[in-house]
Amino acid sequence: MEPSEEIRRVVERWLAAMREGDADTALHRLSAHPGALHIGTDPNEWWEGDARAIVGRQLDETGGMPATWERIDAWEEGTVGWAGTHGEIEWAGARCKARLTFVLHLEHGDWKIVQAHMSLPQANEALGITLTTTLDELERTLQREQPDVSASCAVDGTVTIVFTDIVDSTHMLARLGDAAWVDVIKRHNAVIEEATAAHGGTVVETQGDGSMLAFSSARRAVACAQAIQRGIDEAFADTSPPIRVRIGIHTGDAIQESEHFFGTTVHYASRVANQACGGEVLVSSLVHELVAGDPSQPSFLEGREVELKGLEGRHRLYALAGA
Repeated sequence: MEPSEEIRRVVERWLAAMREGDADTALHRLSAHPGALHIGTDPNEWWEGDARAIVGRQLDETGGMPATWERIDAWEEGTVGWAGTHGEIEWAGARCKARLTFVLHLEHGDWKIVQAHMSLPQANEALGITLTTTLDELERTLQREQPDVSASCAVDGTVTIVFTDIVDSTHMLARLGDAAWVDVIKRHNAVIEEATAAHGGTVVETQGDGSMLAFSSARRAVACAQAIQRGIDEAFADTSPPIRVRIGIHTGDAIQESEHFFGTTVHYASRVANQACGGEVLVSSLVHELVAGDPSQPSFLEGREVELKGLEGRHRLYALAGA
């Protein structure tokens, strides 16, 4: 799995064609495969198979999709690719936020969109529930509360921090409903608590579908993250849509005040987790350096350089192979 500039440009051109009402270019990019799926924001906009005719008619009716899209994140592996973007769209003189996600398949050497989904995000409060929705929010809560993790510090004062959260939790809450989602969270938390205890770590904080864990050993943290991914796969093997957790790990000095822990290490680990995909364990270069090369430890994929919000420069991160 690697970032895909080619898919990013394909999606960028498709969005431009949709905005300009260029039906020939837009429809050419849509797959006619029976397994294709196109989902809009209207309850009736769920089209399976060849949706080119109805998309073409909508372009005729609207004259184009008046939207401004922000950055496009795109990835590929073999003949499969996926991408996502968000921005603002204007309908009937009103502007609202919107998101688009894509799955693409390489058909006869040409990337075709086999699934597209547009949604209009709304706050969880509109659904009658309050949840932590980002790792940033979880981090801010931890910084305020400064939980005690002194028992998880190594003898030299370092600690390895692990952040986890469920990908696309808001979308799944809307699909599953409140009662089913509460059951998902309970089972998810049980997996994390069991794996953390088994690997000698501490569950520092759990909010909504996000958790922060602390370990005195980077190796134990990585092994625990791998166990969490296996446990989630087993616990939700029959769940649809699938439950996918992303995990980020970083090691650093333990900053303590009044026997509490907070600081840059927490911040960095949170940013690493933000870069992870569903089902992926992503570690900082320091964790990679501490763990890689040990034959008893799992292997890593080739590193990738990224920008981390609020941190200067570019940073190399490594994904755990077969997580």
